Amino acid sequence: MADDDQRQRLVFLGAGAVGKSSIIQRFLSDTFSEQYKETVEDLYCREYNVNGSLVKVDILDTAGNFAFPAMRRLSISTAHAFVLVYAINNRSSFEEIKRVWEQIKEERSNSDELPCVIVGNKSDCYNERQVDKEDVLDWLYDNGMNAFLEVSAKLGDNILDIFQLLLDQVKGPYMRRLEPMLRRRLSASVVEETLSNDREHQLVPESVFSRSRSLKPRGGKPKTKRNSAKSKRAETTECTIS
Repeated sequence: MADDDQRQRLVFLGAGAVGKSSIIQRFLSDTFSEQYKETVEDLYCREYNVNGSLVKVDILDTAGNFAFPAMRRLSISTAHAFVLVYAINNRSSFEEIKRVWEQIKEERSNSDELPCVIVGNKSDCYNERQVDKEDVLDWLYDNGMNAFLEVSAKLGDNILDIFQLLLDQVKGPYMRRLEPMLRRRLSASVVEETLSNDREHQLVPESVFSRSRSLKPRGGKPKTKRNSAKSKRAETTECTIS
């Protein structure tokens, strides 16, 4: 039982070909492959010795379709945290995220307490964008969530920030003890970046969310006017599959 208490399961969910596997591989081995291979279900187990205690983390990469509904229900019911991934150049993949979140709420009575990060992958495909940040933020408001960022598994942009945002939400003592280890890796990976650039995409601005995810009531939108994300768009590199 003590071993179960120290084992944490992080589940990646989302439509097919949005880059869930690529994000995981970028995090675990800092590698990326252009070749796409459909995932059925892959489990990555890692053990960390933190202050003399063994902490086990399971990262579950799930199928991106409904061919295995029982497997999806099981992965949701056994998760300690979620990463919901869509592709910014695929509108239907964002709609899938909405459906997945509804299923999580149905399966888990404590869904508001579970760490969850919404991730828009393929930020390198900005010139093919189909999902505006405003739409994502509106949906976040309505569902009482505030952990969201856009990443590029291909370029490695903001990948470690996903796991930092999860750590910011965790309440379990064993996952919190992983924080020093992750912070050291974060520091080593962003030496060449300024703090302002690093934080720009990590967190939704405080003016948007005045309270934490667990305390913010559902419904009701903050009165603060958001700046249009469209005015901040910049030129990016040519898109390739990520």
